[in-house]
Amino acid sequence: MKAKQIIFLIIRIAVGLFFILSAVLKMFTIKEFEMYIYSYGILGYTLCTLFARILIVFEICAGLCLILKWWYRLTWWLMQISLLCFSIFLIFAQLRGDSNCNCMGDIVQMNPLQSMIKNVVLISLLFFVRNYENWKFKYDKIIKPISIFLITLVPFVVAPPEFIYKLLFSTDRNINTVLFEKALSDNTFYNCYPTIYPGEECDSTFVTHEKPLVLEGKNVVMFVHAGCKYCREGAKRLALFFNENELDRSRCKVFIYGHGNPKNIYDFIEKTESYGFEFREVDPYATIDIVSGEYPTFILMQDSSIVKSFDLWGLEESTIVNFFSDERK
Repeated sequence: MKAKQIIFLIIRIAVGLFFILSAVLKMFTIKEFEMYIYSYGILGYTLCTLFARILIVFEICAGLCLILKWWYRLTWWLMQISLLCFSIFLIFAQLRGDSNCNCMGDIVQMNPLQSMIKNVVLISLLFFVRNYENWKFKYDKIIKPISIFLITLVPFVVAPPEFIYKLLFSTDRNINTVLFEKALSDNTFYNCYPTIYPGEECDSTFVTHEKPLVLEGKNVVMFVHAGCKYCREGAKRLALFFNENELDRSRCKVFIYGHGNPKNIYDFIEKTESYGFEFREVDPYATIDIVSGEYPTFILMQDSSIVKSFDLWGLEESTIVNFFSDERK
């Protein structure tokens, strides 16, 4: 009987720790998790950032409550229901062909089928530990709510969502308009890469060719560095905005430098899934002077006139959609 109790104790703690680990791994790669949720087109991007953190909070709280036997029966049922709901979602992810369902973040990649097997195992293990009573202790009515409140703050403090960053840190970018207008009028931005599509390999033909820059109507201009993780995040997010809202991808012009190596540019396009954007290789010194060395920088343009410029934290779905509201396909 004692051995059985020890085994059940190990199962309970192991399942609880697994939920906490899953949440922590998601928090480490929160941007990828947010964009994965957004890619389903159910919620707007801002709501996706909130939902991602709420899910992380739930997993941490559920794992902790299971281990410490706080609100045990409620926690047990919520875990079972959540695992069932996750498994139903994974069916759609499998049908869509997702290679990583982000159940363990982007660090430990699992495909939907592997994650469904994981969920079946967790559901089965939970049945062994369903008959536990709540752990009651002195001041538990004070300590437990405070603990849950502090846990709720963790993902919002460790990885604040974009709208909080925008309130605290975002600023409009200062563009050197004199240099920018000069660059538009000469051949600074003429070196254009061919448009590539998913599945195409980078070979010797992936080189720049001279093509005059045309800025007619409304366009989004990006200044990025191929090796900058924030630039990649911004480009991937912008690509999702264009895709989910069916915007014309040719209306995004990307001024990029990759240390003279076309493979760096190709890797940037592939990893950000920014297929269809117009990529132009530029002299880094010219762009440093134009955007004061701050990457990424985004500019909304009407013909050759700047409407608005902003940084990564100012990049919002509503800003892009509203800008193109009268030109939707």
